[in-house]
Amino acid sequence: MAAPSPAPVAQPSTPHAVSPGSRLRTLALRYRIGDRTGLPTTAAGAELAVVIAFVSLRIGTLLEILPAAPHGLRQASGGGLDAALMGVALVESAAMCVLAVRRRRYPVGWWGCVDVVVAMAVLLCEPWYLRSEDWVGTWTAWGGALSVNAVFGAAIGFPARWQTVLATCGVSVAYAVPSLVLADAHASTAASNLVGYVVFAVSARSSATFVRRLGRDADHARREAALAAGQAERDRHRLLLHDHATILRLLSEPGLEPGLVEALRRQAAAGAVRVRNFLDQPDGVSPDGPEDLAALVRRAGEAFSDLPIDYAVDLAAGVVIAPAVAVPLREALATVLHNVRTHAAAGQVVVHADAPPGLDCWEVSVRDDGRGFDQASRPLGFGLRVQVSRELAEIGVESEIRSVPGAGTVVLLRGRLDHG
Repeated sequence: MAAPSPAPVAQPSTPHAVSPGSRLRTLALRYRIGDRTGLPTTAAGAELAVVIAFVSLRIGTLLEILPAAPHGLRQASGGGLDAALMGVALVESAAMCVLAVRRRRYPVGWWGCVDVVVAMAVLLCEPWYLRSEDWVGTWTAWGGALSVNAVFGAAIGFPARWQTVLATCGVSVAYAVPSLVLADAHASTAASNLVGYVVFAVSARSSATFVRRLGRDADHARREAALAAGQAERDRHRLLLHDHATILRLLSEPGLEPGLVEALRRQAAAGAVRVRNFLDQPDGVSPDGPEDLAALVRRAGEAFSDLPIDYAVDLAAGVVIAPAVAVPLREALATVLHNVRTHAAAGQVVVHADAPPGLDCWEVSVRDDGRGFDQASRPLGFGLRVQVSRELAEIGVESEIRSVPGAGTVVLLRGRLDHG
């Protein structure tokens, strides 16, 4: 038996059936768009969460500033300048929030710089519109709260770390000049407040960076899941059609022996039923119960009456094969026999099944005396590589393929006994 050459197989159309792979891709798309009951766990959802944090903090700060505004304006040494700066800050803050909500991300670029510059201007102008005793520790000096918001925005919004550092340093200097240098009585309080800028910048940037990375990783995982689902669906179709394509190809060849034609027709009819069942029930139907290993092996070989098969399966009578293993095992045996029929030109095929004494396993082997092939130079085709080796490995069944050119091929399958 020689390794079959993989051939392209047409993908079936299943217009009225939804496959597991299709459902997984649909699920991935739904989560990529976002669950409408909450923030989507995507990169876009993470960015929206950052925007919500910025807008909430800015609105909350403004709501704290405004009740103190009338008293502050009365107490201010320069009421007109105080009112003008407050108006500019309100308009700029409103524009920042609206842009952030509409774009669903922090408005970086010039808008972010304007936010920092406005906060710095409000702080630097405090000596001209506030009394010195109000520069630190009062809501009359509303610029401090606004500047903390600007640092928070720079931390979450500026793309480069150095931009956040520059903005934080600029705001800190603007705060320190009137509050630390000019207001000697409040120097200790002002120095403590300066630490707050650093704390806000570090915590906001690290948190926003982590949230964004989670969103990107989630998107990447969904893309990988969708790709894996698509590949699994393609492999599932190939598993279904691989043996049937071989049958159709053999049927199309002229001059076949009548016995082989009849065997192929029976297999084609059974394959048509299987394809129809796949279209109607894409999830598949498992057998109702366990199967006897000897009976399973004989049933797998029934469709290959044209092959010179000798069965040595009496020692496998009474060996129970679990339902989850029985179907893939029977299909794998059929694939092996298809390869023997197509490639081996064998004069004898021996199918052996046993449960070796003292070992907690069963064994099935298919040995032919055909052409064989060089395993080092000729890779396995789809049937042996996927339909036998990989599919059986997924259910815990080991497979071993040994072949020598001119000396035939042996396929050995081994699985654990089902004591249930």
